Amino acid sequence: MNRYDGALAAAVDSPSLNGVWVACVIEALLAHGVRHAVLCPGGRASAMCLAMERDARMNVALVSTDERSGAFAALGMAKAHGAPVAVVTTSGSAVANLLPALVEAEASGIPLVVVSCDRPRHLRGAGFGQMADHLGATAAATRAQADLDDPVDAPEAVMRARLTLDAVLRQMAGSVHPEQNGDGHTSARRAAPGPVHLNVPFAGVYDALETLPVRDATIAAVGAPLDGERDARADADARGDAWSRDDASRLAGRIGQLRAQRRANGDPSETLAGGTLNGLIVAGAEPGATPDAILAFAAATGYPVLADVGSGLRAHPSARGAQSAPGAGALVLNPFDALASRAPMSDARCELIVRFGLAPVLPTLHEFLKANADVPVVKIAACADERDYLHPALDPRDLLSGVDAPALDRLGAQLRAHVGVAGEAWRMRWADRAAHGMRARRACVARLPWGEVSAAHRLLDAEGFAFVHVGNSMSVRHADIGYDVRTSAQDLYVSRGVSGIDGTLSTFLGEALARREPGLLLVGDQALLHDLAALACAQRVDVPACVCILNNGGGAIFDYLPLAADPGYARTIRNRYGFDCAALAQGFGLRYRRASSCVTLDEALAAARGHTGVTLVELVVQPHSGIAQMHALALALGAK
Repeated sequence: MNRYDGALAAAVDSPSLNGVWVACVIEALLAHGVRHAVLCPGGRASAMCLAMERDARMNVALVSTDERSGAFAALGMAKAHGAPVAVVTTSGSAVANLLPALVEAEASGIPLVVVSCDRPRHLRGAGFGQMADHLGATAAATRAQADLDDPVDAPEAVMRARLTLDAVLRQMAGSVHPEQNGDGHTSARRAAPGPVHLNVPFAGVYDALETLPVRDATIAAVGAPLDGERDARADADARGDAWSRDDASRLAGRIGQLRAQRRANGDPSETLAGGTLNGLIVAGAEPGATPDAILAFAAATGYPVLADVGSGLRAHPSARGAQSAPGAGALVLNPFDALASRAPMSDARCELIVRFGLAPVLPTLHEFLKANADVPVVKIAACADERDYLHPALDPRDLLSGVDAPALDRLGAQLRAHVGVAGEAWRMRWADRAAHGMRARRACVARLPWGEVSAAHRLLDAEGFAFVHVGNSMSVRHADIGYDVRTSAQDLYVSRGVSGIDGTLSTFLGEALARREPGLLLVGDQALLHDLAALACAQRVDVPACVCILNNGGGAIFDYLPLAADPGYARTIRNRYGFDCAALAQGFGLRYRRASSCVTLDEALAAARGHTGVTLVELVVQPHSGIAQMHALALALGAK
């Protein structure tokens, strides 16, 4: 018996030509490490969906009627698993609904595989219904695409299909030869992991289960050795190893020039002892390395870490917070506490900044980085751009992607040997300021009545959840201020690439399905309404998943902008909707709790932790309590 008979039998009741194409796709996915899938069924996708569901090697975590929700759920699964996830769609406009999630995956270096099931290619342009340009719909947001030929009963056609699938799936892990832009510079973005698209035409007019005969020789070609077959990991990009001793020496020279220039300008900063450096780490979302690797790098160099909440570095056993006893280890700080206090670090004279990941949330941190525009920067990211708007003078040679833990260790060793480590006085200065800011912040929040800021802080202190997902808009800003550094492990997820409030609930549900542990989501009311279709997917979640909806009456983030004074603001921008959250929960068969005080919030969280399934917890606050309480917090800390 051929080892691929099982895949063929799973696709159709008896071996058929479409079944061969299905088997080719499934075997190619498995060969490239794809073990999880989200199915968005339809007639054209029927054979593929049934085959994946029946194949014991493939975990179908979710069947989603809505492709947009399904794609975001797949994105969440890929984040949580740290491995690629496939999402299957039918023909027509279905694939266009994947685009928002693909754009986020492309911007954040997250590997997804679109498997779009199409009608036969020979029907294109012939006026046949439910046909669209699948590849055109995803071209801007995928690393590579494959448009397979129509199924043909010929072994050589099978081999061509397999080679095409293999070549495209290799690009999911990043290209060996990064693209060149018009200026001749290498594009690091396409060298990083990201989404790819496989378009699979099936024979037949109605659904893909129409049985067409196929010869044994064609079936056998599915399992034949593939020409040039090799380990897909051989294509992994090695840019992280490119930063060498020569680069370290070059960076040391720039730091020497910076010191000389500052002395010439009469800079009052202290003279540093030999081998010490005012180095600083700034970590954002999608940091391009694991938390363990980054914290080990921080401990080895001694550089304090200003950790954006999306970095996931604030809750880790290796993190030493601002109020910890002095000593070695990774000093992890909340940037708001360090930079927004009455005794700020805004006058700190850095000599080297090491950036990880995407841009941080906090505007004060942006201002700090711009104020240090003359400071040399090394930037490490999962999916790097050719330049960075916060560092106009960034040398392209110091922009790294695809950096694994060993490469980051080597980078740290080069910095220690040629550039220097942070002195204890520098570290303690940052720790003292952050500790002062944290005490002032927490004291102020403790005095606030129930409102947007006090509710968010209370929620973020909740225990018993293995992971937290923070939505964008005001949710991530509250978390960036109020999520304290802690040594208890808790994973934190955000989607800070490009998606805004899009697909937040679906992404969280994908993370919950992948992790199988209690999870907590903080999301705004508009973000929930933007992803209502995900409430159907929520019925499939059978682990504790607490969805906390911060109901502040619409787009409250715009209250902080000058446009809030415009006469048309309330109707055209704030755009408040009336909706009954309890009725929504009841309509989808989900649990609901209402929180209008710290006591009822605590009770709701405790109940959600004990419920096997999704609980909607509505945090009802006054619509404009957020801006009022943020103003009180800024005054308490002496922030601008």
